[in-house]
Amino acid sequence: MDRDSTIDFDIDLDIDFDDSVARGVRRYVGDVVAGLGLRGDSSFVEVEPHAGAYVALDGRLPDFPDHDVALVWDERSGWSAAVEDRFGELVEVARLGGDPHAAPAAVVSWVQGLLHTEQAERVSNRDFAAFVPSPRGNDFS
Repeated sequence: MDRDSTIDFDIDLDIDFDDSVARGVRRYVGDVVAGLGLRGDSSFVEVEPHAGAYVALDGRLPDFPDHDVALVWDERSGWSAAVEDRFGELVEVARLGGDPHAAPAAVVSWVQGLLHTEQAERVSNRDFAAFVPSPRGNDFS
């Protein structure tokens, strides 16, 4: 291709360069991350097909001391805390009720409460066997 040629972009594209939604979501999640005293290097935000976020938390949940914990947000269902099962899959263990777009301070307070709550006194299965389906035989033979 010679330097004097021009490129004809005769393509009709409907491109929307307005990233205000993405900036707003990043700011919202960033306020939660900052409120938790995290740097955000172990988190991500997505805006397609709908807005959501993942934030790795420092610390462990008292009921699941051997499992990594994360804060997960979805624009439709709100905030939840999840732990990794033995296969590395996230399993929701708590949900912040109310507005899916709760104030960052409310989210921070809720997370701090989760991380500092005493272990449940009731007997429960905390080894995730209940979260991983058992292999099944062919029941239809």
